[in-house]
Amino acid sequence: MSSAPATKPATTDCEIVSNAGNCYSAGQFCRKADLGRSTHAGNGRIIYCRLDGSQPRWQY
Repeated sequence: MSSAPATKPATTDCEIVSNAGNCYSAGQFCRKADLGRSTHAGNGRIIYCRLDGSQPRWQY
């Protein structure tokens, strides 16, 4: 008797994570070193680190 290989649940790969190791969400602050970069948010959408006033934030 053979069994089907286990499948992994769909996960979102976040290229840039917080210092705690978590995916970012739009609206959260981002590091100045990440300005101009993009990553996937925890919901799978692409977010960009941009200046919002004087603070860098992750935005859609």
